[in-house]
Amino acid sequence: MKSNIYKLALITAFAITQPFTGSVAQAQDTGIVAILDVAAVFKRNLEFNTQMELIKKDAERLKVQITDQQKVIQAKAQEISALPNGTDRFQQEAALEQQQTQLKTQARQAETNLLNREAQIYYVTYQKLQSVVKAVAEANGIVLVLRFDSSHVDGNNRPEVIKAVNRSVVYNNQLDLTNMITEQMGPQVAAVNPPGTQLK
Repeated sequence: MKSNIYKLALITAFAITQPFTGSVAQAQDTGIVAILDVAAVFKRNLEFNTQMELIKKDAERLKVQITDQQKVIQAKAQEISALPNGTDRFQQEAALEQQQTQLKTQARQAETNLLNREAQIYYVTYQKLQSVVKAVAEANGIVLVLRFDSSHVDGNNRPEVIKAVNRSVVYNNQLDLTNMITEQMGPQVAAVNPPGTQLK
């Protein structure tokens, strides 16, 4: 059984890699193949980071606001618990429970709104990146741009190692567009690298 599963895994892996490998080979025969570290471009882009920082601050403010309201509810609950049993206590407990439910609903909605804002920032930035990459590629005869990850891998960090093992690009001696695209995307967080490679 184990042998059959192993064979199936090998066949599946081979089938999955065929279209990708074929595309690369074809691209190499007809034009330039380049690579791009998309994560690095995002990390260096000032506009993206500024907007993400605003979301982070809004999230922190939301957390404080929710925490403060929870403290108020808890304090009220302690007051109610000291009341004698009766209609008045029952009504106050019901009202407080409703308030707690409303607070949870508001917190979930606010969190959803923040996540949607974050997704929109990623989307707009990626759309811009695609446009810049397309312009650079068309101007320089590049027919294929492969995504790769240039980040350092800590051999003692299992998630980092697994992520590195699964990288699409294992080795390359092709043109790295990361610096060039970063520059054309606009102002950077900081000057992290020398100017991008100039194409011929």
